[in-house]
Amino acid sequence: MRAAKAKQDQEIAAMQTDSQAMCDATPRHRPRIKPARAIRMKEPQWTDYGVLQTYEGDGEEETEPDMDPGNGLVSSADGILAVMTHSDFDLCVTLETYARRPPVETKGWDKVVEVGYHSPGGAIVLHDSLSGTELPNLALNGRKGHYRIRVHYAWFPWRGEAQSGQRLLLMAYPGKGDKEIVHRHRK
Repeated sequence: MRAAKAKQDQEIAAMQTDSQAMCDATPRHRPRIKPARAIRMKEPQWTDYGVLQTYEGDGEEETEPDMDPGNGLVSSADGILAVMTHSDFDLCVTLETYARRPPVETKGWDKVVEVGYHSPGGAIVLHDSLSGTELPNLALNGRKGHYRIRVHYAWFPWRGEAQSGQRLLLMAYPGKGDKEIVHRHRK
């Protein structure tokens, strides 16, 4: 019994080491303008069911809004933001918060989608409660109000087709408008 547990622990440690090496090898984002804050998550992230979500609601909504993103990546409603990923692969995540609108970048990304988001509490913290994954706050110095959230997503090939990872770049900046803009959508 102990030998089987030790072998399983070794396999898990090897997978974690490999995931870390994969994220360490992902291309670093080089912002075109200086962000107010940029965070490259040091460790690979994962989701239990493929959704990172923030919920800043007051719990008084009578019906839950439809959060199905027709764009396949991100959706929002007042106080709710959801980013869809693949649940079976690790995420290499970078977060950037800007004081003003950053230039649109599509090169090297499979999908780039931007949505409007209203933050009633100034805490745009995406998380997956089942896996325990929690990303740092995207809000600009805890600022409440309207934001634009731009999500960049790409598959990251690692050691052939059998292993892959996901790259995720999240950009947030104060800005009005709820319009969804799909800058790039490659399947």
